[in-house]
Amino acid sequence: MRILLSFWDGGEGHLARVAYLTSLLEDRGHRCVIIASSSKAERARQLAPTAQIRTVENRPAQPQPVRPVPPVYSHAFRHAQRRLALGFDDHEFIVANTQRILEVIRAFRPHAIVNDYHDTIRIAAEAAHVPLISIAMAHGLCSGPTLGAWKQDELGERPLPECVESFNHSRSLWGLRPYEDERETFEGELNLVPSCPALDPLRRRDTDVYVGPVMNPPSEQDRPPRRRPLVVSYLAEGNNRPPSPYPEALAELVGTERTMDFAILGGARYARCFNTGDSFLGMVPPQRYLELLGRADLVITHGGTTLVHAVERSVPVLCLPWTSSEAAWGVQVERQGSGILFPAYRRPLEWRVDRTVHPSAPLAGHWSPQITAEGLRQSVRRILDEPSYRNAAADLAHQLSAARAGVDLVDLVQSIAAR
Repeated sequence: MRILLSFWDGGEGHLARVAYLTSLLEDRGHRCVIIASSSKAERARQLAPTAQIRTVENRPAQPQPVRPVPPVYSHAFRHAQRRLALGFDDHEFIVANTQRILEVIRAFRPHAIVNDYHDTIRIAAEAAHVPLISIAMAHGLCSGPTLGAWKQDELGERPLPECVESFNHSRSLWGLRPYEDERETFEGELNLVPSCPALDPLRRRDTDVYVGPVMNPPSEQDRPPRRRPLVVSYLAEGNNRPPSPYPEALAELVGTERTMDFAILGGARYARCFNTGDSFLGMVPPQRYLELLGRADLVITHGGTTLVHAVERSVPVLCLPWTSSEAAWGVQVERQGSGILFPAYRRPLEWRVDRTVHPSAPLAGHWSPQITAEGLRQSVRRILDEPSYRNAAADLAHQLSAARAGVDLVDLVQSIAAR
């Protein structure tokens, strides 16, 4: 069969999942094409060397006005706040982007499309009458909790930005019914949830299937003995994420802490605070990244797939989220006892209006969280000194493994493609 795959290019984890699924499909004789933006095309070729890569830009071609980007990534209550900040209120762009994807679909004639958080691909799939399979965490599905649900009591009656109208403009041109919920952009005829119920609870429907982490499972090799505990840090950067005091605070912690070892993964934001070497490893290949997670005693992360891959290896986490979806994972991990949401994110939300996102609706966020070396030290030490965190992470690891073992990803894709 011919399978077309696409992903949101804002995070490495989305591409890594698509690349892994591509390898499984190709091993079973299926032909795969991956849609990627020019910024991610070369990376897609590295992770999926035998797949064909088709470049389709997923941001407006015209330069956006120079403007300070607000931290809509902290604790927004809608995906729309991220999209609006990236220019996704542009009707012409969404129509043009959908048309470009349709050209790829018509040339390749796929039996099914797999989508990992690409915003516009569902419109193209439905317009071309091609079945769609989604890879999405619970907060990307209508059956999951709303973004910021754990802060819902602070929302009150405040209005929130909405962007379904810009997608519905495009849908109307192809005779498709309008979206009623922005999360419909991420859904398919089958939704693969790369997690487990304890980490990603939802009101399960027949179309929702927990599949565990969509990545190579951890090996069973013994952890090498260490003189000091290893703390691995990976907080993603880029995508116009706001400045953070975290790199400087982490550098101070690394420079003064003598009872633990550190491995820091990152790019430009971290290069100014760390010299490449044993502590700062830069952006490493996925194999090295997963190997480091397996050796760690604690992982400091923004959330996302790094959080899932850490707890799958029975490693507790300290979560400093950028996005509301990542915060939801941090809250859930804390509830399960396998990690901590950094205390600065527990304080009440602040509200500000930023006209580059919405002319009047205030944005909810933690605009200036206090992240200090001493605050990090206290949270790290708390997790390392209390064995219950690793025990709880091991329990989550068992549940993630069970979710993975209970399904065959290729069979699930084939079941939809054969319709």
